[in-house]
Amino acid sequence: MKYDGLSFDSCEWLREIFKKNQPVSLDQFQDCFEKSKNLASQSVQKELSVYFPSFFNDAKYNLNCYIRDIPEKTRVTQYPNNQNTKVRNPSHYFDIHQDLFFRNHHRFITKDTPIGSAGSCFATRIAHQLQSWGYNYIIKEDDLPEEFPIENLYNSNYRQSSARVGTLFNVPSMRQMVERAFGLWEPEHIIVKEGDKIYDPFRSVSPLYSNYEEFAFDYNKHTLALKSALLSCDVFILTLGLTEAWYFAHSGAYTSVSPHKIEPTLLRRKNLDVSENVNELESLFATYRKYNPKVKLILSVSPVPLNKTYSQTDHIVSASNLSKSILRVATDIFIKNHPDDAFYFPSYEMVMFGSENPWEIDKRHVSSESVQRVMHLFSEMFLANPKPEGFLNFEPMQLLRKTPLMMLKNVLRPLRGILKGD
Repeated sequence: MKYDGLSFDSCEWLREIFKKNQPVSLDQFQDCFEKSKNLASQSVQKELSVYFPSFFNDAKYNLNCYIRDIPEKTRVTQYPNNQNTKVRNPSHYFDIHQDLFFRNHHRFITKDTPIGSAGSCFATRIAHQLQSWGYNYIIKEDDLPEEFPIENLYNSNYRQSSARVGTLFNVPSMRQMVERAFGLWEPEHIIVKEGDKIYDPFRSVSPLYSNYEEFAFDYNKHTLALKSALLSCDVFILTLGLTEAWYFAHSGAYTSVSPHKIEPTLLRRKNLDVSENVNELESLFATYRKYNPKVKLILSVSPVPLNKTYSQTDHIVSASNLSKSILRVATDIFIKNHPDDAFYFPSYEMVMFGSENPWEIDKRHVSSESVQRVMHLFSEMFLANPKPEGFLNFEPMQLLRKTPLMMLKNVLRPLRGILKGD
């Protein structure tokens, strides 16, 4: 108790209580304290009246925190698939591939709640599922071609975010997105050539531009749509992808696309640590809240591993795990800083540990079965009226990145070899 900060006088008074009553349990000590506290001096009484409520609560929590008296307590405190529990207490047994990894509900999303999202490629799945369920998913910059069959939307890369920001993997790019929307950051008109097309290094969007005039027109159009989208949302979902990032040396602005086609002398690399990611999230949220005070954030970490690493020391698998671990810790710190306004959605854990068949054939992209598990969890955690069914059956993610012509070539290439007798 001395090390908890109690004064010398309080500690000495308590020492006498112990000597006189010799309690042998927490309950006995609490009982003798209650009977004796009025005998202490006023100053000691005042200090102990502040100290002991939390002391006794903490002590009783320490005594009982692992006791699993009801199934729900077992579900959230004991790791699933416990075989001893399965035999001795079947009602307390939980299958890790059946359970949903949540402890508290935050059911503030109704059918009318304006929702937006951005982030890594996994964020596309979340956006499409919410649209399929008929929720008020904000689209302020629609990229769906007029001739595109609406029934094919959910197995496409269209309408994957509220404005055409493209895929955003690192947190600085997400912070730049918010700053751009509200006029605090104006991206330079840097264009990068890819054959006879050009693209914007701050937005991984397609189709690519044919000339600078197309780029400039889309630049202004997108900024206006982005601001409208962010202002319209009551809830915004961010899916964090990785920590390895690239930025322009002259400005510090982070790219949102693969850097290998950009002039290499212009770029510097940075693997953002925990504190840097927390600071980026804090800056993003402070800016967003300044212009949209009501917005709440839902944060998740994409389960999709890094495809490549620029590390010179770590194997790609180790580098990927490091990246996800950093983001998970940074997210936890940020959420605890904003307990009423920011919430963690454990999609990463659901894929990595809670799905029996988590991956597509490439063992990297998330399977449709696993996405359904993730969205079931989202429904249970955040929807005012949870939807336990009606989950989309997504095509493999790697197919979505290919145009129909590219897919046809992939089919014809082995056929051509057979016809040649290869």
